[in-house]
Amino acid sequence: MDPKVMGICAALGSAASWAVGSILFKRLGESLSSPAMTLVKEIVSVVLLAAALALVGFQGLDRQSLLLLVVSGLLGIALGDTFFFRALQDLGPLALVLLMTLGQVLTVVLAVIFLGDRPTPAAWGGMALVVGGVTVVLYARVAGDSGASGLRGIVFGLLSVLCMSFSMIVAKKGLDSVSAIEATFIRTLSGAAGMLLFGLGSGRLGKWIVPLRDVRLLASFLVAVTVVTFGGFWLSLVAVKHLDVSIANALNSSEPVFILPLAAVFLKEAVSRKALLGTVLTVAGVTLLCLLIPNSFP
Repeated sequence: MDPKVMGICAALGSAASWAVGSILFKRLGESLSSPAMTLVKEIVSVVLLAAALALVGFQGLDRQSLLLLVVSGLLGIALGDTFFFRALQDLGPLALVLLMTLGQVLTVVLAVIFLGDRPTPAAWGGMALVVGGVTVVLYARVAGDSGASGLRGIVFGLLSVLCMSFSMIVAKKGLDSVSAIEATFIRTLSGAAGMLLFGLGSGRLGKWIVPLRDVRLLASFLVAVTVVTFGGFWLSLVAVKHLDVSIANALNSSEPVFILPLAAVFLKEAVSRKALLGTVLTVAGVTLLCLLIPNSFP
C-alpha cells in the first residue's frame, strides 16, 4: 500500500476510534476521576503495546528521538488526556469534540511555524471544509443543550487542546527514526510514568484506583482502552508519520461524522438536516484533501 494512502486510512481510523472511545469514556467518567482514568488507561495501554512490540520486535531509537517522544507523552497524554477526561465530565462527548476542533486549526498553525509545512490554497480549503463541516455537525447536536458547555469544562477542554497540539508537533520531530508503534509505546509509557509519579507525590494514588475493584467496571474500561490505544493513538501516529501534520489532523477532525451514526444507532437520537449538511461538508473536505496528495491513488 502507498504510504500516503496508509496515512489517510490511519487518520480516518483514528477518528472513528476516538468517536467510539469518547462515548465509552463518558459513561466511565461517572464512576472514575479524570486522573484515575488517565493513569489506568496508560498502564493498560503500556501492557497492550508491549505485547504487540514483543511480536513485531523493538528496533531502538536515538537519544534525541527518545527525548522528544517522552516530552510528547507527558504533554499529550499525562496532561492532555487528564484535561480531556475532566472536560468530558462537564461537557459530554459531542460538545467536547466541537471544542477540540480548535486543536486542528492550532496544529496547522504550529506545523507551519515549527515544521515548515506549506499547505496549498486548495489544501487550506479542504481543511476549512472539514473543520466547518465538523462544526455544523456538532452545533446541530449541542445548540439545544443549554447546560452542556459549562465554563469549567471549556477551560479544561482548551487546556487539553493546547497540550495535544503541542505534543503532536513534538512527536512529529521524534518519528523520523522510529516506527509508529514504538513511538506510541514510548509516549504512552512516559504519560503513565508521569501520572504515577503525580499520584504518589500527591498521595491520591490509592483513592484513584479503588473504584476499579468493580470487575464489571474494570472490564468496560479495558474495552475502551483497547479501542483508544490501538485505534486512536497508534493510528494517529501512523497518519502523522506518513502525512503532513496539518493534513493528518484535518482528517482526524472527521471524528464527529462517526459519532453521528453511533448516536443514532445506539442512543436512538434523530439526525437533523444541519447534521446531514455538516456531514456532507466534512466528507467533501476529506475527499479534497485525499485528491490533493500526489501519488496517493493508482
